[in-house]
Amino acid sequence: MVQVGSVRTPTEEQLREHYQRVKEIIQAEDFWERVPEKAREFSPENLENLVKYAYFAGFIDMRQVLQLLFLTKKDRAPLLQKWYEQIREAGCWLC
Repeated sequence: MVQVGSVRTPTEEQLREHYQRVKEIIQAEDFWERVPEKAREFSPENLENLVKYAYFAGFIDMRQVLQLLFLTKKDRAPLLQKWYEQIREAGCWLC
């Protein structure tokens, strides 16, 4: 997960809660079946991947991205740059 300039370090419980929240958002949109099996179990990396998926699918906005990943506004540009590079190199779940 990106820790570019986080205000606080979340606990595992908080990370799990945010994972569950973004999972429910994706399920509500009937897109959970598009999530690869490897991302269907909690991990900090999978939290970030689910948030990225939900953002690019249009299910959440950048404010929610920052909130779900415990980031600040100044983390936005580096995060988006990282994500666009990842998508350019490896594709995305939506493709």
